Amino acid sequence: MTPPLSTTTFSGSHAPREKFDPATLHVAPNLESFCPTVLRSIILAVVALVPCVAAAADPQPAPATAKEPQGKFDKLIRQLGDKDYYVRQRAQEELARSGFEAFEAVAAATNDADPEIASRANYLLRLMRMEWTTENDPPEVKRQLRDYDSLDPRVRQARMQVLAALPKSQGVGALCRLLRFEKSSQMSKLAALALLLQDRDTPPSAAAAEAIRKALTGCKRPAALWLLCWTRLRTEPDPALDEWSKLVDAEKATLKRTPDETTPDILANLTRCQVAWLKRFGKTDQAMAAIRRLVELQRGNPEMLGELLDWLIEQKEWKSIDELATRFPGRFATDPSLLYMLAEAHAQQGKTTQAEEMASRAMRLLPGRVEVSLIRHVQVAQQLVTRGRFDWARREFHNVINLTEANPNEATVAAWRRLALMQHDQGDDRDAAATLDKLVAAIDAGRVTDGELWGEKPKDIRSQAHYYAACHWHAQHDLARERKALDKALEDNPEDIDVLIASHRLPKQPAEFRAKIADLIKTVAATLHEQITEEPEASDGYNNYAWLVGNTEGDSDEALRAAQKAVEIDPDRAGYYDTLAHVYAHRGDFDSAVKFQAKAIKLDPHSGLIHRTLDEYRKKLEDKNNAAK
Repeated sequence: MTPPLSTTTFSGSHAPREKFDPATLHVAPNLESFCPTVLRSIILAVVALVPCVAAAADPQPAPATAKEPQGKFDKLIRQLGDKDYYVRQRAQEELARSGFEAFEAVAAATNDADPEIASRANYLLRLMRMEWTTENDPPEVKRQLRDYDSLDPRVRQARMQVLAALPKSQGVGALCRLLRFEKSSQMSKLAALALLLQDRDTPPSAAAAEAIRKALTGCKRPAALWLLCWTRLRTEPDPALDEWSKLVDAEKATLKRTPDETTPDILANLTRCQVAWLKRFGKTDQAMAAIRRLVELQRGNPEMLGELLDWLIEQKEWKSIDELATRFPGRFATDPSLLYMLAEAHAQQGKTTQAEEMASRAMRLLPGRVEVSLIRHVQVAQQLVTRGRFDWARREFHNVINLTEANPNEATVAAWRRLALMQHDQGDDRDAAATLDKLVAAIDAGRVTDGELWGEKPKDIRSQAHYYAACHWHAQHDLARERKALDKALEDNPEDIDVLIASHRLPKQPAEFRAKIADLIKTVAATLHEQITEEPEASDGYNNYAWLVGNTEGDSDEALRAAQKAVEIDPDRAGYYDTLAHVYAHRGDFDSAVKFQAKAIKLDPHSGLIHRTLDEYRKKLEDKNNAAK
């Protein structure tokens, strides 16, 4: 079976959518397995760390950095590879006693060409465990860094992005800690990029710059040098830009020399920062040269080409886009995603005819096996939806449906489902219901099997078709037809969250109906609560619970905690911020509702549902403020 299009479910319109100064060091507890000499060095290291624990409460620059010249640690690192065993051992003991002061030298030595030095450095590094928080950290920082060492790298990166987005530079100190003491060089660099990419063309605030200088002065890790250079951008732009150019060149050399310490994506993001800064300070020629170097970095990987092309469209660098297409004609000729992005670039320049011609070429691309190609076109259509190109997306969906409706397959089902979801989001609920009615008819006629429904049940699809019809009648203020459509939806799936919310909101309903809906809400909420207990690290359970309870009835505080947890686990989903905003609105906190709905729009700027809801919350906030006056 062809892999699913995404992990997105269709359980409702808001279902998950397809994120001290130095730390204290501790010593491994299993002492019995070490020889007496090593045990003595560990005990000495623990004694040496007592002042570090005290320093952890007050995030000031490590004073010992000035006391202990870097040359001393370099000498000790070299001695780890000495021919004399006792010299090696004494060097290891002294590095252990130095605690966090030696961390950076030890971390760098793990990649030493001498296998003895690398082995002992890795051993010392394994003894080090970080306490990433301090007493003075804000509660949200402590929450984001809880159990940090046990997290998957992808989740660590998501936590870094949350820290970087905290207001009033609250997360800067924590990110500097991660940057300085993350054992992975790549993760260290990602911590710096989380800050740099927040506002790519803006120098740091005075408070952030001061926090960075306090935490990182004296640190030689590349990511520290990036942030220190960034702090000079406001007061010394020309020297800072010259230095940044050298730092980008150094990272490019690192990618060639030791590719495990960086990635092409990290280098590309550094160059993007450089372009943004050069543009900000009016150095257009240098910015164009940097863009050309960015184009040259590409090796034809479609994903990276698409990411760069997206950025170039955002920057309106039309000439560079043409250069990229000329550089990789084969890739663009065979990849519909890239062709559509090129068409979008033409459209934004007002070249409507060229844009439409290129979009038509993209739709006609059907390479490889037909079924696989059709699935690919559904994926491309969904990408067009996220970019706000609904006309092209609609044409792609209909093209797949027209080609396969007589003999439907998985691609046809996916096209029907995605098209209906897009129509509902854009407020075309009558069309959304009609689209799903075609799928239901194909199911009833036996032309679509359960194996082609992407794990969904026919009754759930029927329920959602009725739900879309109910949304249409709601917009027409036809309460009787809305109630009739919701009753049909409940018959097919009494656990559909959106149907329960719509039924709960129906006005002028008899007590029997309201009691029935209240019982169903309690039952589904209990089921979702069990799901959260069984899978505490899965975000969709928290989101769905918050969406149901936060829009109907139940424990509002628990719904808020669940919505916050979903955002914490996956901070890049617009639907999760939308849920959080709804929960706040349900509690009457329209300030917070507007704030988080705006965040949802930033992540999904073309969603009609999210835009309409933000308008509603802004109006309610305005009314509330006027009433308060």
